[in-house]
Amino acid sequence: MSLLTSRRFGPLFATQFLGAFNDNLYKNALVLLVLYQGFGAVTSPGLLVNLAAGLFILPFLLLSANAGHWADNADKARIARVSKWLEVLIALLGAAGLLSGSLSLSLLALTLLGAQSALFGPVKYGVLPQHLGADELLAGNAWIEAATFLAILLGTLVAGWLVAGEDAVWRVGGLALLVAVAGLAAVYGMPAAPPVAAADATAQGGVGPRVGDGSAALRNPLRATAALINAARGEPVWPVLVAISWFWAFGATVLTQLPVMVRDHLHGDATVVSALLAVFSVGVGAGSALAAAALRRMPSMPLVPAAALDMAVFALLLVWLLPAASPDGLPANGLLSLAGWWAAPGSVGIGLTLFALAVAGGAYCVPLYTALQRLAAPERRGRAVAANNVVNAGAMVAAAGTGAGLAALGSGIETLLGLFALGNLPVAWWLLRGRIGAPADGRPRR
Repeated sequence: MSLLTSRRFGPLFATQFLGAFNDNLYKNALVLLVLYQGFGAVTSPGLLVNLAAGLFILPFLLLSANAGHWADNADKARIARVSKWLEVLIALLGAAGLLSGSLSLSLLALTLLGAQSALFGPVKYGVLPQHLGADELLAGNAWIEAATFLAILLGTLVAGWLVAGEDAVWRVGGLALLVAVAGLAAVYGMPAAPPVAAADATAQGGVGPRVGDGSAALRNPLRATAALINAARGEPVWPVLVAISWFWAFGATVLTQLPVMVRDHLHGDATVVSALLAVFSVGVGAGSALAAAALRRMPSMPLVPAAALDMAVFALLLVWLLPAASPDGLPANGLLSLAGWWAAPGSVGIGLTLFALAVAGGAYCVPLYTALQRLAAPERRGRAVAANNVVNAGAMVAAAGTGAGLAALGSGIETLLGLFALGNLPVAWWLLRGRIGAPADGRPRR
């Protein structure tokens, strides 16, 4: 807890939490306004939902390389302040889109929020090794992951609450602007984080080759992204990026399918979706904290492959429990409230299994983010984080495409979850053989 009250970490934690909250508040509120209040008079709401998700992720693919280059060559605290000023302006634009009833303007604001997040991404993880000691990195990453998933949860829940009733656009636009201003205030507490010189990087244990060459032409985002990924593939940090991307592909699949699972298999209403989303988010936070505590006591423990194996076991258990959790005696609308669903047979098992799956996911990702920070050369750490953002975004897009393809073929959620659950088995074996994770001594493995 001492990290949260320190100037080295507290302002970054608050900035990350408020930014992630705002992203999810605006994105989910816009989707709900389209689905339930006819915002924008969309003829195909399902297509709009996928379009909104794609527009938010697209800037990560296009701008992460440039953002990483900037993070390595400028003060990261200054970049964070610039990004939060941009968020305030984007919140004003988004509010204008909502109040005017302009779907195109609202989608533009959503896309720009993705661009602002892509700009802040390399700062978020790149600054931690500059401000925290080697023995604090695990705890710092655990807190950042917990903050992110808690913000996702609260942003989603608050969006649903604001959209219900009248004057929804005023409430959503006003709160988004208020949160953006709060984030701007928080970011000014961050201490300076100047670029790490190459000479200092060598002394700090940086390894080469390095992610991205600063001389690369950054005017073309596609060329810059391709150069970033090509450079990262030849580095020691590349297997870590691949391992992290599996977490986001797997996690995005579970979260995307959760509403479908609740509606079609558990016959629960929106309150059940919110409750299970809360269970999942709290589980990831708990797993992150457990991973940090366990690795402080036993630094050489192969936690990451063990967590991948646990993810497979609990996801398969979830698939096995789904048929038995379908309740009888449904109300007239065919959907159970949270109280009604919780009293139905099998609901406790579903909730506990989902929580255990999330705990395994949190334990999986925290050591990997710490390994990323330690393996990347300090003067190129921003570009390593940027490459990670690109690979993660690509993995989530591929996961969404897999889900859409299976749905088009008539396969149910059990097939999709089972496929991703089994995918953890070769991932766990690969991780165990390569011993990918956070080294005990803080030095990268070659």
